[in-house]
Amino acid sequence: MKICVNLRLPVILACSLATGAAAGLFFKIYQTELIWLTAFIPAAAIPIIILTAVFKSFKPLIFIILALLFLYAGALSCILRLDAYDKTRIDIAKNRTFTVCGTVKEKSAFLGGEYIVITDATADGARLGADVIAYLAEGYGDFCDNGYKVKFLSSLKVFDTFEDGKLSYNAQRNIKYSCSVKGGLESEYRFSLFGEIRSAVRRTLFENLDYETAAVCYGMLIGETAFIDGDAMENFRYGGIAHIFAVSGLHIGIVFAIIGFFLKKLKCNKYASAILCIFCVFFYAGVCGFTVSSLRAAIMCAVATLSRLAYTKYDGLNSLSAAVILLLLINPLNLFSVGFQLSVCAVGGIFLFSKPLERILCKIKIPQALLKSLPSTKAKQFLGKLQIHPKIASACTISLSAQAGTLPIMLSAFGYLSGASLVLNIIVVPLLSALFSVLFIVTMICTAVAPVAAYILPLATAPLDAVLSFLIGAGFEKSLISGFGTGLFAPLYYIAVIFLSDKLNLKPLTRFVAFGCSLVLITVYVLTFA
Repeated sequence: MKICVNLRLPVILACSLATGAAAGLFFKIYQTELIWLTAFIPAAAIPIIILTAVFKSFKPLIFIILALLFLYAGALSCILRLDAYDKTRIDIAKNRTFTVCGTVKEKSAFLGGEYIVITDATADGARLGADVIAYLAEGYGDFCDNGYKVKFLSSLKVFDTFEDGKLSYNAQRNIKYSCSVKGGLESEYRFSLFGEIRSAVRRTLFENLDYETAAVCYGMLIGETAFIDGDAMENFRYGGIAHIFAVSGLHIGIVFAIIGFFLKKLKCNKYASAILCIFCVFFYAGVCGFTVSSLRAAIMCAVATLSRLAYTKYDGLNSLSAAVILLLLINPLNLFSVGFQLSVCAVGGIFLFSKPLERILCKIKIPQALLKSLPSTKAKQFLGKLQIHPKIASACTISLSAQAGTLPIMLSAFGYLSGASLVLNIIVVPLLSALFSVLFIVTMICTAVAPVAAYILPLATAPLDAVLSFLIGAGFEKSLISGFGTGLFAPLYYIAVIFLSDKLNLKPLTRFVAFGCSLVLITVYVLTFA
């Protein structure tokens, strides 16, 4: 009998872990005891044992037991993480002043100044158990940078775990306290490799380019958008291409390819080359702050490299699932980050839909009726053989598939979609990818050899500056589509599109009927509740 779904253990475990983390958040919001989930495990095991005895196969039993264990682990780790965040280690009295100490792990800008995020923080010598965001007065940012030890006097404010019934952004980042540094800031230089590199790249760009270009280049290289003008950043979002500032598969893949190219030219041993490539992409992810999107891409690069070395077939969904499992084991709250959701759904959409769509697109030909109406025989012969080039088809379907995967997340998180997104992602993003390759290589050279930066960097970034000027000046806000996407839209949408993928072994008629029914449900839901 032909099975409907080709089961992949990593996919099942990733989904179970994510479901468990979501259940853990639900239990925390509604103050539900974990005992209910604990009781569910043995209750679910009874029908599993019965099914195993009936079908006389232990493989489904192993799959389901592992899935239940990962489900429980996800819920438990999420609850423990939130419990740890909830605890306020010190008495935060109104207007009480503390001596705050810690290590700067992040420095960035906001409207009106700069801020630092302090880790390993203490207040009057007591460990706080979470990070502190400190807003700096003008000029104080000159005295500290990534890796510095800082000490100052300030009162502290505690962030809530939940805001309007949702997990707060600060809880996802493990930032529990905030304060404002008005004076008395003492700083001590401490070496931080990643921090030094970030600072060196920032100085190289901002000292040799105009501020706007430097801010965008720094955002593309490091993923930090705080220095980009607010209106310019909004235009990138309205155009649906703000993902060029989220260091992910696009950036990691290019860096991986550049390093691999040079190692190949140096004729390095394939094992040494693989280790160096994996090390370099993780190192680059570290420079970018180990964001979830950069880590996801680095893990998938590592899996692909190891698969090639082991002469085994690379499975994209298994690779993505392995990245999801590792990221959720590191921090189950990553699941609720919009960046994590967009990164995973974009790649998942590519793996699910790009190949089927590419096959369809490559088969498209000019209709015979139209060809017969042409007077010229040569024109008929030429146009009859005309097909979409596979590389063009691949570029179009990858962009379309990624947007199909992220559509509900975009609507839910931002409330709109960009009508210009498809065209820009097909035409502009590949161009920006090529320019990013040049920017990355030139910036590394100029950072290492500072005297040449003033001459090389402006010339290398001139084409990028022209493209950015167009993107910033264009009025993409007129292409926005909004007014739906909340509630049950996301699950209904994903149920519908999954029927279009080649991961379900369905007959064409069954697939068409299932997709049509799902589409009707979505339409009814949007018209009723939007």
